[in-house]
Amino acid sequence: MYRLVIVDDEPIIVEGLSELFLQPHYPLEVYQAFDGLEALAIARKLRIDILLTDIEMPEMNGIELQKEVLRLWPRCKSIFLTGYNEFDYIKSSIRAGAIDYVLKTEGDDPIVASVEKAIRVIAEEVNYEGLIESARSSLKLALPALRKEYLTGLLEGEASSPAARKERFVQLEVPLDPDLPVVMAVGRIDRWREDMTGGDKALFAYSINNILEEFVAQEFELTHFRGDHERLIWLLQPKTESGYRQAIAGKPPLRTDADADDQPEADLHAYLLGMLESVQTACSRYLKLACSFVVSSGPFEWDALASKYERLSQLFGRGLGLGSQMLLSDGRAKASGDEQRRSKVKRIRLLDQYLMQKERVKFGQLFDEISEAVGEPATLEAGLPLEVFYELSAIFIPHLNRFEALGASGGIPGKLFSIREHRSWREASDFFRELADLLFERMEGGSEQETSEVVEQIHRFVEENIEGDLSLNRLAEHVFLTPFYLSRLYKQKTGHSISDYITRTRIERAKRLLGESALKIHEVGMRIGYDSASYFTRFFKKATLLTPQEYRDSLK
Repeated sequence: MYRLVIVDDEPIIVEGLSELFLQPHYPLEVYQAFDGLEALAIARKLRIDILLTDIEMPEMNGIELQKEVLRLWPRCKSIFLTGYNEFDYIKSSIRAGAIDYVLKTEGDDPIVASVEKAIRVIAEEVNYEGLIESARSSLKLALPALRKEYLTGLLEGEASSPAARKERFVQLEVPLDPDLPVVMAVGRIDRWREDMTGGDKALFAYSINNILEEFVAQEFELTHFRGDHERLIWLLQPKTESGYRQAIAGKPPLRTDADADDQPEADLHAYLLGMLESVQTACSRYLKLACSFVVSSGPFEWDALASKYERLSQLFGRGLGLGSQMLLSDGRAKASGDEQRRSKVKRIRLLDQYLMQKERVKFGQLFDEISEAVGEPATLEAGLPLEVFYELSAIFIPHLNRFEALGASGGIPGKLFSIREHRSWREASDFFRELADLLFERMEGGSEQETSEVVEQIHRFVEENIEGDLSLNRLAEHVFLTPFYLSRLYKQKTGHSISDYITRTRIERAKRLLGESALKIHEVGMRIGYDSASYFTRFFKKATLLTPQEYRDSLK
């Protein structure tokens, strides 16, 4: 949408042109001003794209207005209206960026053509190729953060189809093959010095990654990012030419020597453990940092990423010896379904986001996944059910506080704060689901009520100020919204535009005055906001197919 400001000290011209350009097929927000100072006040509040202004006006003429507007909005295109040919007078303004000038006597068509020309020029001035190139440059800078966000989502169990994964890997330049298995290593700094800042820690994490890359880059493609609890995470795949490629590709070994191991996965695992041991030593020697690492015992499919990460993370808490400078493999851990369940539960924090954003469907889908992951345990007062219950309670409390009446009814506080109030996980799950439904209903109802109040405010203002300024800008100021947002909100709620409502209200008021009062025609026009009797007559006839006088006569 483009913003057009129409400026003329003749209201009939401003009203007529506004009506013309408010038609739906023009991509325009239209604002009215009846002198240069009023137009300048609009420009100081809102960006102006097109200035359609008379030249000869009191206090501030069109040339002076254009100069002031250009100071605020250098890209604004100006079109001058004039009652007579004064081309020499406006040569200076054309040099200063005016796009056209139009004689008022030429009618609407040249004005429409000039505004359409201004729209085209504005569109052409936007260098789309330059914007795309700039976006690409910005994307390059943002890629590490975007990669981390995407891969972190996979670690937390976000669903991703093979096709979607492949597309995202290309977009984010992940140097791995989404169709082949992957190996994971997770690192931890065992002890940070007390005087280290967040910046220091980020620098050391970067240094550790550089050291690891030095050791494995010849054999592996890899990507690295930082996870929760300052964990360092690497995802690796042997390169195509690597002797370890068979471990993930299922192809004949590229190594042909007679001593080649028949167990490529075991070879791969042994190699990674050896490299990580070298990384540990280098970190201790050069960075003076004690690091621990855990590594997957073999390659795994991408769909298992979340459960594998959960399993490796748990190994840090089960470390042998002093728990420092550990080097472990998940081959030591007993396989269970707990990692898969916990990886789903880790996404529980997204429920808060979905509540805040009123995304009911997404909330329901994730809630059902989490509830299913908990299952039907023998006891609620230990393990995963206990964790999930109080995580959910913490999520719901702030939202309940926004609806005090809801939080104080139906025994909700007791059931929310104590897991002992529930006989089974199914009962607890049903309670939270019902609570979520109530919250969504309250939020949706509140939003609907607020929208209705805005519409009622607009209607009251129009009724009480029918003879005054009813521009979209003035109405938006009244309800503290932007003009564009108010226009969309009103149409979404009522099914018609604000200008349609204003027109109907003015016509109804005019009919009442014509039928119930002895006011003259021009006085009736002034009572509904039209100072020009001729424009009021044209406006009334367009809406009713009768002139005001014909309508009055028809009532006799």
